[in-house]
Amino acid sequence: MRTPATPEAVPSLPGQRASSARPAGAERLLPVRWWHAALVAVPTAALFVLGYRRRWICDDGLIYLRPVRQILAGNGPVFNVGERAESSTGTLWQWLIALTTWVTGEDPAFLAVGLGLLLSTAGFAFALLATCRLHRGAGLLLPAGVFVLLAVPPFWSYMTSGLESGLSVFWTGLSWWLLVRTRRGQEGRETCAAAFVFGLGALVRPDLAVVTVCFLAAQWWVLRPTLRGTAATLASAGAVPLAYEVFRAGYYGILVPLPAVAKEASASDWSRGAGYVQETLGPYWLWPVVPVLGGLAVLLGRRAHREQRGRVPGRASLAVLSAPLAAGLLLAGYVVRVGGDYMHARMILPALLLLLLPVLVVPATRVTAVAGALLVVWLCATVSPLRAPFDVRSTPGSFNVRSSDVESLRDHNPVRTATWVSGWPALPEGRAMLARAERADGPTLLYFDAGRRLHATPMRPDAPYRVVIVGRHLGVTGAAAPLDAYVNDAWGLASPIGAHLALERWSWPGHEKFLRNHWIFAEWAAEHPPQRDLLRAGASREAVAAARAALSCGELAELRESVRAPLTAERFWRNLTGSVERTQFRFARWPAAAQRALC
Repeated sequence: MRTPATPEAVPSLPGQRASSARPAGAERLLPVRWWHAALVAVPTAALFVLGYRRRWICDDGLIYLRPVRQILAGNGPVFNVGERAESSTGTLWQWLIALTTWVTGEDPAFLAVGLGLLLSTAGFAFALLATCRLHRGAGLLLPAGVFVLLAVPPFWSYMTSGLESGLSVFWTGLSWWLLVRTRRGQEGRETCAAAFVFGLGALVRPDLAVVTVCFLAAQWWVLRPTLRGTAATLASAGAVPLAYEVFRAGYYGILVPLPAVAKEASASDWSRGAGYVQETLGPYWLWPVVPVLGGLAVLLGRRAHREQRGRVPGRASLAVLSAPLAAGLLLAGYVVRVGGDYMHARMILPALLLLLLPVLVVPATRVTAVAGALLVVWLCATVSPLRAPFDVRSTPGSFNVRSSDVESLRDHNPVRTATWVSGWPALPEGRAMLARAERADGPTLLYFDAGRRLHATPMRPDAPYRVVIVGRHLGVTGAAAPLDAYVNDAWGLASPIGAHLALERWSWPGHEKFLRNHWIFAEWAAEHPPQRDLLRAGASREAVAAARAALSCGELAELRESVRAPLTAERFWRNLTGSVERTQFRFARWPAAAQRALC
């Protein structure tokens, strides 16, 4: 048998040097590889430093910590003992904090900050690695969309914050990396493992389910599996989310986390949502960047289309390039539709990251070099004193929570539960009232008057709690209150009653459903509250009586039973089979109207 010639044995043509062991152009390959490695390492390191400098945990981040403490105390994934309410939007984030707290014994707030920083940094690294791999056949690469990550402070702030944002970045970056690695002929185990990761999106955050669908569709288009392979892929993607959905419906009695009901995640307010996007893009001068990056995305898409038609080997499919763009547009459209969020930029960042993924780095051409130069000029202008610092109080629709928290706590990096409990201005009075309630002869209800002053009134003697406290700042109130006290959330994020109020007005995003004192008195106060307390609470006896009647009637009574009755097999089944109707159920905020409709 004749042995094929190696590169060393290939004869040279006349007038040509004999080929050596190193192929032609290999001298240039090493610098290119170093440059590409720097494209990943340098921005990732810079983002880690920027995120670390702005490390913090916000009040909404603290909301995750009370269920974590309840889990570790053996009370289950609940906000209050004896009431099955899912206050955590990010399911995986809640359980990840619980696991790390159980293993380390550290303060869960500190762990949430550290985990968020590490996960988001790793997510950005995966994203950059994947985009470099996507364009690896094009030779030299240039930075492009990564400049946006380095120029927009909300990306740095939400690397921590105690929210699920860090896990969201990690899942997005890892999913993008797995999608880019997808190739025809790969082993079924690799395909199913990638599909399993894609499927976790809804557990990272429910609205990320749209990303799951887009990435699974792109994976299928690249692989074109058989019917059996498609079924295996879908089973890998859906097994854990579907299993948890069955648990959620049977345990909590509804199909979505309670904040999705409280914030009416299926409602529409397009104009407010458009304003939310403007309040994110405008202050950081992002509008000029949109056409530049959009043009680069179109250019890459046309190139991928030509290569796909020409069957060029080793090129990424147009479907892979399109998946994050489609997912980002759909996710951004959803955010605009629901009216955005009260936290400045937070809700639009996942969509913005998805839209940036294919153009984080781009192949070096004359056109992309010009675009890169424009982006460098924009970056320098954005981080220079030319751009005035963003003043959160100048916008009507969103709120820079980090600036507010830092100012209130007088700590640039609040990362501990103790920092919040000892430093939050509204808490001293609350702690004093809580201590007084603990020493009282009987159960005590702590409520707010119209001036946001806290008062105490006797509670009904058969109440299962010694203390019920109304929480206007749910996270810090839940952190300060003992686990056996009941924290009655005024905004419905952890209150099954408040979350199911009918949405009758648009207000501050996520804060439209305020549970008024007549409902709180009806559920917890003594049968005949002192007139002084009724006046302070702004509740009449007639309203309290009507609310008490409504609470014991029809679907509202069944809703209370679904979360407070002992969790037997029969109760689990009834919760499961009634979860759709219960998720859709709403009742009038005014007691008389609710009584007429329900009783």
